[in-house]
Parts: sequence; structure tokens; C-alpha cells
Amino acid sequence: MIAEQLINYMVPPLKPGDDIARAKQWMDEFRVKELPVVSENKLLGFVSEELLYDSEIMHPEVGAYPLMGQSCIVPASSHYYDILKVQNDHRMDMVAVVFDDQFKGVVLISDILKEFAKTAIVNSQGAIITLQSSLNDYSLAQISKVVEMNGSTVLGANIKPDLDDPSLIEIVLRINHQDVNQIATGLSKSGYKVTSSFNTEDNSFDEKDRFGLLMKFLDP
Repeated sequence: MIAEQLINYMVPPLKPGDDIARAKQWMDEFRVKELPVVSENKLLGFVSEELLYDSEIMHPEVGAYPLMGQSCIVPASSHYYDILKVQNDHRMDMVAVVFDDQFKGVVLISDILKEFAKTAIVNSQGAIITLQSSLNDYSLAQISKVVEMNGSTVLGANIKPDLDDPSLIEIVLRINHQDVNQIATGLSKSGYKVTSSFNTEDNSFDEKDRFGLLMKFLDP
């Protein structure tokens, strides 16, 4: 799904002249920690709950507060992976969506999580395997061939720099198979170091579990 399809129109933008009582009421009503501040369809930034409840910073109107996240925006056509990247960079719970520089609404990260929970990566039974390799030796085709030779399928894959050794990459695989022993052996023989694995047969994941699984795949 793309950003314009994920806009949560229940979360309203504030105007610079709105009083603080309204901002606090909306944050409480919609259970959010920040709200966008918009003027003439332009995003000015976000006002945070933390600032509004700071006794040392007290202003009557929203626009008087220092706003944050002016660049926490994505084009309306952005894939939700891109939305998550922007959210992760800004450490916010929502991202503004713009079209031709006009504010269209916000996407809540919790709504993306619900969409992600519908994918095969989460809903299928199987396991996650983490590998280590140099970038030059990485081949998803080779990895998939080893996995498929053992009667399984790669449902999702992601690579990112290895935190301990910049010359290496970490490869995270989601496969639809519970027993990873033969697969791990085959991957090891193909030159990949298997660093961890766990299965997700238990489908009673709560939202925290699902978000952790999502970020395991997408965390840069």
C-alpha cells in the first residue's frame, strides 16, 4: 500500500491559532503523542505532547510552541517501507503525507503495523534465519535455491550492514518452514554464516511482537 491509501483522516491537523486545550483534548481523544500543525495546507511541523505539558513552556496558542518534524513527510505515492524509514529517522509516531507540497493528512505507524500484520511474512507459519556474509558473496538466488532444495520457500528477505563488522552484511530471511536445521546446514556449506534463527509457529503475536518482526526486516 502507498501513503495516500494509509492516511488516517480521523486524526485532524491543528492550526497555529488553536488553543492548547484543544490540542491536549485531541491528543487524548486520538491517543497520539504529537499532532501536525498546518496553515494554508502547508505543514509547519508537529507539536508534541511533551512540550504542551512542560510547565516551563506555557503559551496560549499552538503556533507559539517550537514545532518539530518539518521534514517528517513523504509523497502521497510512497510505499509504506519508505514511510517507516522516515518515521525511524525522526522517531515519531506519525508521518505527514503531501501532494504537490500540499498537506493531505498523516499516516500512523500503528496503521502500517496493521497492514503489515496481514502479509505472509507475519501470518504464515515458519521461521526467521539470520545470516552473515560479505556483500560480494551475497546471492539471493543462491540462498533461495538452498532453501527450496529443502522443501521451503523464502517469504521475505532483507540485508543491512553488520553492526560489528562494516565489511559484512546481515541477511534476514523469513521462510515457511519450522525445522531450519537442514536449511542452516545447506546455507553454511554455501559459505553463509548462520548467526541466529527462531520459528514463529505461535500465531498469538501481540502488536509488540509484530512490530519487532517488522523492524527486524526493515531497520536500516
